[in-house]
Amino acid sequence: MEKSGNHHHANESSENHDHKSEDHENKQHSDELHSSTPESQSESSEHSLVEVMEAVDDFIQTLSSEKDPLGEISPAVESFPEAVDSLVSKMESSGLGRDETEDSVFIDAVNRISKSVMRLRELKLDSTPVSSWLNRASSVQHRAVSLLDEEFRHLLDRSREEEKKKNNNNNHHDGSNSDHNNSSTNDSDRCVLQDHEEAEEESFHDFSPESISTLKKIAGAMISAGYEAECCMSYEMSRRHAFKEELTEVGFEGINVEDVQRIGWESLEGEIASWISIVRRCSTVLFPGELSLCNAVFPDQDHSSVRKRLFTGLVSAVTIRFLDFSGAVVLTKRSSEKLFKFLDMYETLRDLIPAVEQSDSDLIQEIKLAQTRLGEAAVTIFGELEKSIKSDNGRTPVPSGAVHPLTRYTMNYLKYACEYKETLDQVFQHYEANQTDNKPEPETKPRQQQREDDEEYKVSAFARQMIRVMELLDANLEIKSRLYRDPSLRFIFLMNNGRYILQKIKGSIEIRDLMGQSWTRKRSTELRQYHKSYQRETWGKVLQCMNQEGLQVNGKVSKPVLKERFKIFNAMFDEIHKTQSTWIVSDEQMQSELRVSISSLVIPAYRSFFGRYKQHLDSGKQTDKYVKYQPEDIESFIDDLFDGNPTSMARKR
Repeated sequence: MEKSGNHHHANESSENHDHKSEDHENKQHSDELHSSTPESQSESSEHSLVEVMEAVDDFIQTLSSEKDPLGEISPAVESFPEAVDSLVSKMESSGLGRDETEDSVFIDAVNRISKSVMRLRELKLDSTPVSSWLNRASSVQHRAVSLLDEEFRHLLDRSREEEKKKNNNNNHHDGSNSDHNNSSTNDSDRCVLQDHEEAEEESFHDFSPESISTLKKIAGAMISAGYEAECCMSYEMSRRHAFKEELTEVGFEGINVEDVQRIGWESLEGEIASWISIVRRCSTVLFPGELSLCNAVFPDQDHSSVRKRLFTGLVSAVTIRFLDFSGAVVLTKRSSEKLFKFLDMYETLRDLIPAVEQSDSDLIQEIKLAQTRLGEAAVTIFGELEKSIKSDNGRTPVPSGAVHPLTRYTMNYLKYACEYKETLDQVFQHYEANQTDNKPEPETKPRQQQREDDEEYKVSAFARQMIRVMELLDANLEIKSRLYRDPSLRFIFLMNNGRYILQKIKGSIEIRDLMGQSWTRKRSTELRQYHKSYQRETWGKVLQCMNQEGLQVNGKVSKPVLKERFKIFNAMFDEIHKTQSTWIVSDEQMQSELRVSISSLVIPAYRSFFGRYKQHLDSGKQTDKYVKYQPEDIESFIDDLFDGNPTSMARKR
């Protein structure tokens, strides 16, 4: 391993005696270490490791405080490289992370020899004994740091392997309890997921507290020794490999632009769902866990730049893949069914930003840019809905005055869109702000002033878009209603569609809140007006037949006029029944309201006319010839109206 060219002198030496009490407790063990040194260095065996470290602390203090240190090195310090070399040999056999006391002794020794080497290199003393000691110490330091680097990578990789085994066991356990899991409620599933995510974050991807402690010590020792680049490289390689395994396990392989453009929308929807799943996992589990791990391994204030650089490097490598996919999806052909997936992706990127706040600002800007492009695509797609309404100019009326397919499609589309109302409001606000910056729109102010009673309209950009769509739909339906030659059917058509729209709005809290109470009241008033217009067009002439005016001649009831009146009533009622029983009013409540209102209008008038003038007709065949309906028959036939099924009067009678 080549040493980094940048060496950093430690600012504090107060930690040099942190483990002295532990060293005294392990004096016998330290003496044994020295008994194994070569005979040529037999003098070092006279000094315990504790005494050697104390002498080295004094030596470092001397190097740090004196401008012209002596060129001689004490016997205790002279033996230090060999003592550390013995520790390296022992740790190569046993490894770090198994005995915390031994780890601390070894790390302290490496820290001391590193400080000594770095200070002597800075001083550049012209002394043969010092140069000889420096060469030996440098060699031992390099060997020690190489071991630390190897142990560092080993601990990182070993913890990852243990995590994989645990996850595999958990997956097997989860599979055996799938029936129980499937019976859980959505809320409990979310709770379990949150608990699982919190557990993962707190344990740093299953790194044990002992492993974290050892990793932190090794990282600190390597950085203090001037091997920051090597330490960071080992850490980043291991964690990148862990991310790669995670992505592979969840099935996200990443698709290039050509693949996205080539595959069909149904297949792409599946890829988007996979993308959303893994990005959300990164946002809620992996990235926060990685930041916690990074903070735990590199906790010192002096390491803040190291933490940021490592975290940025790790999350950038993964995030760029996510953004490449997002950018490719945005380039696909726009169509209305893609809106909701685009919004899902927009929200996913929005939720990703807090998870990478501790990274470089350039990455956050890249995410925001990708999010903006998705938002712009959503605005364009929503605009296609407006275009589709404007361009729907078919000349064939819907049979029986039923709800038009355009009405159903538009309202269902808006209902689903309103499930994303906060997101769409954010998208349209951003769009309107850009439009205002580029080209002011003088229409905005007057439109707002027209709806001063509608607070939602004034504060919600999406509400303004919703109202615009509804206005376009109303205008289109008004045009379509004129395709009906029968004015009565025209009003039935307007009632059907108006009622459908109103019920959709009342049935959705999101739409109702967006449209506002005044708009809803206006729709209800319009429906009542259509109802009155229908009654006037259909039943006005029927009621005129039962008018008393013109029935009497010279103070007596004119039988010919009376007979004509009954004939006209019969013909008109027959025609209405025959025609309007085929019309459709799909809303049961409105159908009932229409029948009740017709009955309350027609039956009392007919019963009065019938009761008053039937006696003026001759009994027998003449009565049956002109009086076709009894008052109770009228109600029965009114109940046939708006069922969409032609009913034979003769068969019914």
